[in-house]
Amino acid sequence: MRFITKDLYLFDSRILTHVVFWITYYVLFGMIWAKGDSYFQSFQLEFVLMPIRIATSYISLYYLIPTFLAKEREVQFLLRYLLIVIIAGVVQRFLTYFFHDFFFAERQRVLEIPAFVKSIVLVNTTAMLLTSLKIYKEWRALKRSKEVQNEKYLEIRSDKRFHRVLPSEISYVEGLGNYVTIYLRGGKSLISYMTLKEAESLLQGNFQRVHKSFIVNGNHVTSFNNENVEIDQRIIPIGKSYDFS
Repeated sequence: MRFITKDLYLFDSRILTHVVFWITYYVLFGMIWAKGDSYFQSFQLEFVLMPIRIATSYISLYYLIPTFLAKEREVQFLLRYLLIVIIAGVVQRFLTYFFHDFFFAERQRVLEIPAFVKSIVLVNTTAMLLTSLKIYKEWRALKRSKEVQNEKYLEIRSDKRFHRVLPSEISYVEGLGNYVTIYLRGGKSLISYMTLKEAESLLQGNFQRVHKSFIVNGNHVTSFNNENVEIDQRIIPIGKSYDFS
């Protein structure tokens, strides 16, 4: 069963991953901000404030980054990001005052500057965390794209024809005697006359031999343990004299 993929999604589901993240966030911060036995008030406040932080984060993730940052309009991105965070922080401060501070005898006045600054910083911390993860993911995708562009085609002879194949398109290779079956992304496969040792010398980089009969592309492995790896929904055994890391 798949658990965490190379794209860091739980069970290959982005929606499930986001739901789990926000539930964890809610429980964690509800406990952090509780004072004494005031867990009810703390969780109530987090419940009220969560929509603001979620909205701020998703505006940054799915509007500001693709519209401005991805198009190298960094100044416009930064100005709009700051504006949204400040507005969200101000709204959060008023909500905090009316839904939380009233529960405590010693409370700050609603218009005190330090309280507004603290609120803005808290909103920014959440939005910046997710924005940073999104930027990292986009950077990694761009890096992989450039690596693919710089790849050189392999010429694989199969069925009396030469097939031009990029190494990144190969999921894994299975050897049987003097023949190998090269499994490609999308379900296609090529049978070629060569030994697995010859295929191993041909495939470099992220390719790793995990069994006397298998070579896998580490970039396409979705899960693994000490006994086997999963790739393209197939379980491939790890030999006693091999490992995968």
